[in-house]
Amino acid sequence: MIPPPFEYRAPDSLPEVLALLREHGGDARLMAGGQSLLPMLKLRLVRPAVIVDIGGLRELAGVTEDADAVRVGALVTERTLERTLGPRLPLLAEAAASIGDIHIRNLGTLGGALSQADPSGDLAPAALALEATLDVQSTGGTRRIAARDFFAGPFETGLTEDEMVTSVSLPRFDGIHGHAYVKMARRAGDYAVVGAAALVSLAPDGTCEEARIALCAVGPTAFVCGDAGRSLQGTRLTDPDLAEAAALAGKAADPVSDVHASAEYRKEMTPVVVARALTKARERAGRR
Repeated sequence: MIPPPFEYRAPDSLPEVLALLREHGGDARLMAGGQSLLPMLKLRLVRPAVIVDIGGLRELAGVTEDADAVRVGALVTERTLERTLGPRLPLLAEAAASIGDIHIRNLGTLGGALSQADPSGDLAPAALALEATLDVQSTGGTRRIAARDFFAGPFETGLTEDEMVTSVSLPRFDGIHGHAYVKMARRAGDYAVVGAAALVSLAPDGTCEEARIALCAVGPTAFVCGDAGRSLQGTRLTDPDLAEAAALAGKAADPVSDVHASAEYRKEMTPVVVARALTKARERAGRR
C-alpha cells in the first residue's frame, strides 16, 4: 500500500494545533471543512507535508455577542451564517447563502473561506463592508487584523506561517441602514464573475451618513471602493447618486480574464452589479 504523500494530524485542542504550526511552518496546511484544500490537493496546487485537521475544535464554532460586536468563531459554517445569523448579521448571511450549494455550505467555514483569500470569494466583500476584525493566534500570542489589511493578494493573507484565524469580530451596525450582497455568476452557486457588498446608513432626515461598497472577482483581492462610498455621503441616494457611485466602483475594478469571464466583461459589469446592490440596500433602508 502506497502511503499518503502527507502526514495527517487531528489535534484535540487549539494549543496542539498552534504547536504543530510552529513546528512545521509553511509545510503544514490547516483543514476545516476541506472545501478549498481538497480541490487544491487533487489539482496538485499544494503539496503540504502535514495536514492539520481542526474540524473537531468545537471551541472555535461558537457565536458570542455584546453591545458593540458579534464575534463569530472561525469554524462556524457558511450554512450556520445563512440560517441563524440573518437577524444579527444580514449582509454576511446573504453573502453566505450565495456560496455553492447546501452541501458546500454545510462544510465550508467562515475562517477557512477568509483565510483562503480567493479573489472571487463571497464572504470577503461582506467582511470588508462590515469592517470586520480577524482574531488570529500563534504560540506567541494573539493579535487582531482589520479585514482591510488581511487580504494581501490572490490566495495570500497577512497571516504568518504559524498563525491561524480563530474568530471574526463584526461591529454592530445600528440606526437606519440597509445592506445587500449581489453577485453575477454563470450559474447559481458558481464563483462570482462580479460580486458587490453594499451597506448604507441614513440620518433621521433621510440623507446618507455613510456608505460602504466592497467588491470581489474584479481585482487581485476583494477590496473596498472608498471613493464610491464617499460619493454617497450627504446625498438622498437618488438614482443618479447611485449611478455615480457605481461608475466610480467600475473605474476601481482591475479584473483579469479566466475561465469564468473575460476582464473586459467583468469591467463592464462591475457598475451594473454595484448599482443593483446599492438599489437593494437603499430599499432595505426604507428608501424607494
